[in-house]
Amino acid sequence: MTVLDPVIHYLLTCGRKQVTLHEVMLGADRPRRPVLRVLDKLAREGYLRQVADHRRPPGWMEYGPARRNPTWRIVGDLSDRPVKTRTLPACQRARIWKVIRAKRRFTKADLVITSGASPATVDEYVRALERAGYVRRTGRDGRRVTYLLVRRDQVDYPKITGRAS
Repeated sequence: MTVLDPVIHYLLTCGRKQVTLHEVMLGADRPRRPVLRVLDKLAREGYLRQVADHRRPPGWMEYGPARRNPTWRIVGDLSDRPVKTRTLPACQRARIWKVIRAKRRFTKADLVITSGASPATVDEYVRALERAGYVRRTGRDGRRVTYLLVRRDQVDYPKITGRAS
């Protein structure tokens, strides 16, 4: 569960009064640092305005400088805040295919570095593409095998099922 929802819910129950970080932590029942990040984010977006910052000395068994204990005033309507839908990251095979189409001549190490996929995933996918006829081996670049994209007509990544043998 995110920290944003309970913090916004607590702020909506507070109305337009001033709130401190400590009050929001207790009201949202969340740790200090994530609540502070959420409140700073809401201040950047224009829903809150920082009124004061009363530094608190370290508590018992705490070390370091005095901690921030800002006070905010709610200036925007938090109920109108747009809810962002969570976008899923592109699947690894789609990223690998995008790199293959861009490079056309590649090694597996190139794909691992540029796509960010794991070496095992790249190895499995390149073997499957080779069996299906999308890529072929063209030679060696030092110790690594180079591949060439043969079928360039497909824009979306090929959805090949099954494991490479």
